Amino acid sequence: MKVQDLPNSVQVHLKGFTSNGNNLRTASCADVFSFTHPSKRGLFLKVRDSLVAPQEPGLLAEQAAMSWLHGKLSVPRVVCYHEEDNTQYLLMTRIAGVSGIHKDAKSDIPGLVRMFAHGLREIHAIPVNSCPLDWRMERYFAWATDLINSGVLDGQIPNGETRNVLRDELDSIRADLPPEDLVFTHGDYCLPNIMIHNGHLSGYIDLGYAGVGDRYLDFVAVCYTIRRNLGTEWIPLFFQEYGQELDQDKLSVYQRIHDFVG
Repeated sequence: MKVQDLPNSVQVHLKGFTSNGNNLRTASCADVFSFTHPSKRGLFLKVRDSLVAPQEPGLLAEQAAMSWLHGKLSVPRVVCYHEEDNTQYLLMTRIAGVSGIHKDAKSDIPGLVRMFAHGLREIHAIPVNSCPLDWRMERYFAWATDLINSGVLDGQIPNGETRNVLRDELDSIRADLPPEDLVFTHGDYCLPNIMIHNGHLSGYIDLGYAGVGDRYLDFVAVCYTIRRNLGTEWIPLFFQEYGQELDQDKLSVYQRIHDFVG
């Protein structure tokens, strides 16, 4: 990604910066590029086609989350947001350190798991009274219904069935939903989305799903990422450090919620 190929409103913030052009994209549909400067803090640029994967939040949602969290949590600072011809650009500061799946971070797995748990406690402790970012279940059900009606989830319909099979599953989830325990949630609390610097958790990234919701939205991601990156045997230590016993029945419902739009 060359600076001269970017919109002028983005270019103006990248004078003197260079990039090796490597796309650092992981599981999301946004392209990610690192920019460095000989005397200034590094920057990351995310670029996303707003028409691709409409079931995923756009970069405007991530920009809103980082802006609201400024001064409340260690997250990247938004440098600029720009949208042009269905392409979104989000330029942000770099958080020092390496991600939670880097080999250096995994050199002390018990310490990493404890750090990971304490980080989520910090996120969940953020007061939500004035938070405009909403992932309560009523918002989720309205969003999921729109995805069904617009055909975005048609690929999940079994052969011979109609969209009614999706509507029935959504109704079943709603019927099984326990009372919500509302906190501020990261929305995708996985090990690649925490940064570690000098043995300490230095910040949080990829906040497109952040907002007020049930803490089990994050617990689903926690169990998945620990199982995938460290091993299932480390899940109990996480919840011991977090300070809450895991309700497997509730986790199962929230796993269905996660998988429905996955």
